[in-house]
Amino acid sequence: MSDSHRALECDGRAQSWATRKTAAKSQRKGEPEVHMTDLMRRLSTPWSIATERAARIVDANLPPGLILDPAVGSGIHLASICLATNRVGLGIELDEEAARFSAANMNRLLLKGKDPGRIAHRILIGDGVDASGALSCLHTSLKSGGVAATPPIAMLHVDPARPLDAQNHTLDEMAPPLRPLLEAWLPHMETDDRGPALLLDLSPRLSKKQRAEVDNILDELTPDVNRTWEWLSQGGGRIDRLSVWVGPLASEDNFRSIRMGPSSVESMVSSTEQSLFISEKKTMPPSFDDWIVVVDPSIVESRLHVDWLSTHLNDTYNPIWQRANLRRPVLVSKSPPPSTLISDPFVVAVGRVVAHRLSAPNMENAPTVARAAERAGIGHLVLRCEVDPELHPKIQKRLNKALKGVEGSRGFVIDIPVSSRDGGWHVNFVTCSEN
Repeated sequence: MSDSHRALECDGRAQSWATRKTAAKSQRKGEPEVHMTDLMRRLSTPWSIATERAARIVDANLPPGLILDPAVGSGIHLASICLATNRVGLGIELDEEAARFSAANMNRLLLKGKDPGRIAHRILIGDGVDASGALSCLHTSLKSGGVAATPPIAMLHVDPARPLDAQNHTLDEMAPPLRPLLEAWLPHMETDDRGPALLLDLSPRLSKKQRAEVDNILDELTPDVNRTWEWLSQGGGRIDRLSVWVGPLASEDNFRSIRMGPSSVESMVSSTEQSLFISEKKTMPPSFDDWIVVVDPSIVESRLHVDWLSTHLNDTYNPIWQRANLRRPVLVSKSPPPSTLISDPFVVAVGRVVAHRLSAPNMENAPTVARAAERAGIGHLVLRCEVDPELHPKIQKRLNKALKGVEGSRGFVIDIPVSSRDGGWHVNFVTCSEN
């Protein structure tokens, strides 16, 4: 066996070790129980996302071989792909404890049995960039376990660790770093005329410049191979997943935005091209009785907003984008949005303007904000504006208390940037009724 790696079989011994360390728990209701540390639980891919992706990977008609994850973490993503594709999985993890939990989770999640495919799954403790050392360890371990086959790599999935400041790190600070990782493994991958099958999970906050660096690496190492950039949101006001699907995993379109529900995809928009995002500079905030639509940021971050919105435009509804901050993109219109837009999964909230404020809601003025909302017929008000993250739940709680027992519609407060005469910006806080 290679001195650089140690192999773990995904069997009852691995599970017994993990059970002694920590009890298996479900991340979410209805999901399988797995072993993880608290840190792994925060970083792990949700089972719903892993299984949805795996279902799409099945349709890719992968070449022969196993599924490789050289930064396997908890093993959830690798297990989901192996289950869906009926392929053998090879996971590599530098952290020994995480590797042992991964082997246990693979054993819990995979179908039981004694066939060669079931007993061939391996988790290796070692460096995911050392391809030759990992393959030597794998082949030795398989031979000692009575499995004579030495399968090629059919697909590589990697979700590398990255520094906490995801917007200012370099790609080489990922663990494992992307370029050396691909250089090490691409020669060992089974490919056809579509190129290598790669699924690269990246930081959701990767800058445009960093995305261009990823494109340059792929252009150099996988020339003329199709790829699809994907932005995925679970509706929490942020991008939850940014990934690149390469070769057999790519679609006909180069860019895709997905709104993920609790267990399945609720909506998908894709295109071969991106559009420039233009937020109109207005010197006045939206007027009373104007309509505001708060949009999921994945639509704008992916630059697919033009394709998405075009399906909802009609003779009476022609809104403008009036927001510089992409965290909460906003559409403003004089006429109410059509029902198709209101029910679109990429829409976060829809409301009619009923009040303005120049200052942000805070602990002191929350009762005043609540009274203004009550006068407008609002009985429950949600903060959808920029406030101190530590104070946000406290301010929301104070608003809830001030409106307790008040009957009325739901509403929200959104911050709208307005341009100043000197060329700068100031913010107006707009209260909207969802009635």
